[in-house]
Amino acid sequence: MASTRLKWLLLMAVAGSTALAVRVIGDRDRVDTDRWQSAPADVQGVLWPVARPVAPFSMRTQHDEPFGREQLLGQWNFVAFGFLQCPDVCPTTLQTLKQLRGLLATADGKVHERFLFVTVDPHNDSIERLGPYLAHFDPAFIGLVGDDAQLAGFARSAAAMYAESRDSRSVRSMDHTTSIIVIDPDGNVVASLPMPAEPQRLLDQYRRLRAHLTG
Repeated sequence: MASTRLKWLLLMAVAGSTALAVRVIGDRDRVDTDRWQSAPADVQGVLWPVARPVAPFSMRTQHDEPFGREQLLGQWNFVAFGFLQCPDVCPTTLQTLKQLRGLLATADGKVHERFLFVTVDPHNDSIERLGPYLAHFDPAFIGLVGDDAQLAGFARSAAAMYAESRDSRSVRSMDHTTSIIVIDPDGNVVASLPMPAEPQRLLDQYRRLRAHLTG
């Protein structure tokens, strides 16, 4: 069961996204509202009313390679936030994404989408630890590590929330957004896919979302 703090974080993320959308709509002429209003109800449920450009950022992958906004371009991206000591939500999410990636494989085995896991606990989740952890699920997953400022900047762009917490026994953990953030090939955050979900359901949501945005 989600903690009260996590529920509060998720509510704040939704509220922040809505507030941002209202501000952006006020500055631009019907930016994406027609696209959102014309979407089927199930697509409206995950599609952001206004696409949100990812701000420039700089992080490192589990292979100690630089990764920034430029690396998001040209492919659809699924982004999960979490941490390595997460007892259940993160492993379940990564296992689901592994299965989703398998469903997305074309006849020749190629997958044209990118899967990212961003650690919200950079002081404990080093590059050296992140690599073996993600390889356990899928070697194709890209893990991202950054310092506090780098993480905060990228999370802010994606309207993702995270915070350290401690239970009644003072056991440390990290509360964080659990939805899968979808970033389009132009580097815009366009949707959030709620978790937990069955891989086939995620695939269906993604296909309907993509068909609406590119149709």
